[in-house]
Amino acid sequence: MRGFIIALTFFTRIPFPLPKDVSSEEFIKSYRFYPAVGLVLGLLLWLLAKILLPYYPPLVLGALILGAELMLTGGIHLDGFMDSMDGLLSARSPEKILDIMKDSRVGAHASMALVGLLLLKFTLLANLTVSKLPLLIVMPMLSRWVFQIGMIGFPYARSQGLGKGFHEATQWIPFVLSGITVCGISFYLLGFAGPLAFVISSLIISLIAFKISSLLGGLTGDLYGAFIELSEVIILLVAFPFV
Repeated sequence: MRGFIIALTFFTRIPFPLPKDVSSEEFIKSYRFYPAVGLVLGLLLWLLAKILLPYYPPLVLGALILGAELMLTGGIHLDGFMDSMDGLLSARSPEKILDIMKDSRVGAHASMALVGLLLLKFTLLANLTVSKLPLLIVMPMLSRWVFQIGMIGFPYARSQGLGKGFHEATQWIPFVLSGITVCGISFYLLGFAGPLAFVISSLIISLIAFKISSLLGGLTGDLYGAFIELSEVIILLVAFPFV
């Protein structure tokens, strides 16, 4: 329970008392609870959409849901997505790409990628119907499992960094067990569209991670965040027609 609270307080903006005396080891091991954190985020988004759906037109509802998600997460993973896009889309050498990703300044590539990502997500959210609302629960939960493929399956590109600790702490048994759990919940909420989104998003993120790792010699913490953002959109795209 303590690990879940640590993950919830550090990786969301949900007002919850911060645990005292959190060690670096506890913080790193809290990654196991990321899908549970995603489930909490999803339930909050589902509840908001359930309340607002009868009163607002689709475009307004989509904007409110997207805005609520950004507020709940603080855009923490979008930051990693933007840094990653700035580097990967620069067409530079691997060393230069890593340098660009480390730079906190926002470039043109990051801006273009951000607009494209948010526009696609907004369009999908704006077309949610009552039957499709469970997508809001599955999307953040499943994406916070899928990104762990990059953590456990590929080397870390830098000699140090917060992401390196997460990479070194990942273990296959908890990863597989949590995968079975989130897949089961997805099936319960979405029917066969849940496991379909689980499989396809896992395959696409695995392929992207493989290509990037081959280029850079590994992955980074920014890429972990980028995988969360990308997998959310992939999950929506895959499951949307079948719910």
